[in-house]
Amino acid sequence: MGDPHVAALMAAFAVALKARTQQLTDQDVEDMRVKAEELLLKDHPAYPVIVRFSTMYEMERRNPEALALLGDELERGVRLAVSPPEPKLPFRSDIDG
Repeated sequence: MGDPHVAALMAAFAVALKARTQQLTDQDVEDMRVKAEELLLKDHPAYPVIVRFSTMYEMERRNPEALALLGDELERGVRLAVSPPEPKLPFRSDIDG
């Protein structure tokens, strides 16, 4: 079986997509939050991103434009948590510019 935190991260990606396409329900957000609390350590980089989305959702759930932006932010935050950008190599100007 894979890493248990993958279910929480996949739930976050699904919520992000639903937020951007105006298909999000209160239950989707609650399920994502519960999975994050159960499966992610509090110091996991995606945890604060998920909690922030859940909190902001309560204030913006009737605003489709704000939800779309929050969905984009959630997806970016989880992507960065899963695979942070590689540092540029100062001696490889042919690759990094």
